[in-house]
Amino acid sequence: MSSSIARFQFRRLFLAAFFATTTTIMVATAYEKSPVTLETIRDDVSGEDIQYLYKVPKLSTGPRALFLLFHGCAHDAFDWFEKRNEKSCPKCRGLPIEVSIANFAYEQNMAVLAISSNKGCWQRNPDASRVYKVLKIFSEKDGTDIGDLAHKEHVDVYAFGASSGGTFVSHVLPQIFEDHFGHLKMRLKGAISQIAAPPDVGKITLPIVFSHMPKDERIARAVRKTVDEMQKSSDVPVKESELHPMKLHETFFRDNAPSGYYETYESEKMFEALKTNGYLDDEGYLKEDPRRSDWRDVMCGSLEGENRFAPDSPCENNKSWTSELLNVAWASHEMRFDTFAEDVKFLIEASHFGNRAIEFEDELDDSNDLGFHEKRTSQEGEGPAPAPSARDFDLMSQSGGENGRTPTRRNRPTKRGQPEFPSHWGPVPLLQTRDYRQYPPPYDEYFGSGTVVKWILKQQDMDRENPERAAKNNEEEATKQRGDDEDDGEAEQKEEIEFPKRWGDPPEIQTMDYVELPPPYGHGSSTLRNWIEENLRRDAEFRLPKRREKPEVEEEEEEEEEEGGNEL
Repeated sequence: MSSSIARFQFRRLFLAAFFATTTTIMVATAYEKSPVTLETIRDDVSGEDIQYLYKVPKLSTGPRALFLLFHGCAHDAFDWFEKRNEKSCPKCRGLPIEVSIANFAYEQNMAVLAISSNKGCWQRNPDASRVYKVLKIFSEKDGTDIGDLAHKEHVDVYAFGASSGGTFVSHVLPQIFEDHFGHLKMRLKGAISQIAAPPDVGKITLPIVFSHMPKDERIARAVRKTVDEMQKSSDVPVKESELHPMKLHETFFRDNAPSGYYETYESEKMFEALKTNGYLDDEGYLKEDPRRSDWRDVMCGSLEGENRFAPDSPCENNKSWTSELLNVAWASHEMRFDTFAEDVKFLIEASHFGNRAIEFEDELDDSNDLGFHEKRTSQEGEGPAPAPSARDFDLMSQSGGENGRTPTRRNRPTKRGQPEFPSHWGPVPLLQTRDYRQYPPPYDEYFGSGTVVKWILKQQDMDRENPERAAKNNEEEATKQRGDDEDDGEAEQKEEIEFPKRWGDPPEIQTMDYVELPPPYGHGSSTLRNWIEENLRRDAEFRLPKRREKPEVEEEEEEEEEEGGNEL
């Protein structure tokens, strides 16, 4: 009996140890084995160092994308990563919001890359050149450093920036990728601009999120105006995220920082110190801007070494976890994490919708143009466009207009969407590769999938081999056009079929395919078809009675009877 119990206990302990070890290995394999890598390169123009840090997931497949991180003024790239050990990153300070943002992107199987600006705040010149040099060097690394990114023909890139970093990702970064379209193995897919004024609507060409704090009324007004204009006049996906003041509570500091930053008892004592000394109102909100109040006296040991409740005492400005979290709660001008996951999801979905899913050019220009921003002259149509001047590059200048913009590269598309192909070619292939090529003449103003390019060339070859095929189609098109002109009004009337009002509005965002819809609704996208079928199904379930139309004769007789009754 005792021996059987002993065997059972041993077996249970063995299984528990096995699964515990397995779990640990799985977690470590996913997110704990990748160190932070710090690299420094020399800027040949200014003679100054460019520092950047990156972290790459070590999974069997991936990373699936690259996420760029741009700090605010008075900060640098060392804010984004924790100081795990002296060897990996001795200068990393790991501010809680920055680390939360970097960790989330990393856990989505994305490599994260943070670059330090030249002088505190981000500016066009010289930071545009510095960022491009880092991206160029990073993209040329091998698989041991950056995993599957080294083997991808093209890499999806997303970006986040706050304050001057937010201005940089919305104003400058898209232009960097535009100017170096043929020299980078990367394509910018979208950006999150936080607590920063937006650019002109006409200059926004990629999915973007404007995340702002309504307490900063100037930026809030600018963002709302831009978002309203884009929703009315632009087809570029845009999202607005509002960041409101936050209530403090006993576990506020613990809950809003990565694991291990604050113990529960520390967070409780810090909250109690603020509450007892009158820094919070009755609802738990801060009464005044923490950048101007003396809260450090009651939390960080500023009074003769007493009251050291915060683990990061003495809570130095711009370097303190506690200082940042109080600015987060005040919500006037500080980086925030709480809407970041939702914003990233929006960017990924928006950047892979419709024509944006066909995103890359297959053949890249292998020439090296590291000196792009230092070049002042170049022949038109040869090599990269000339660099904008320092005046045009200065983020803080008030100058505007189109005079300072670099000319558009000639290998970029000038029109969006699909051209109208001859009807006898049939429909465009629905299954397409995700490369990005210029269509052959006469459709060379458009870019799209290599599948469509091959399809166009095949159809053109068939037309050349069989001229009667194209001639017959042209004759049919001419006859059809004459018929359309004669009964144009009637055709338009037939096409404008109204849906029942109880169904509401059709989906605004639809796929770009073309299928037959349930009668009598003609043709449209599969999104619209699914929407119609769903509403028809609901109507059938609820058995809504169809409105019965009375014959005109009966209506006239009823009107006569009513008139006769009135006379009586």
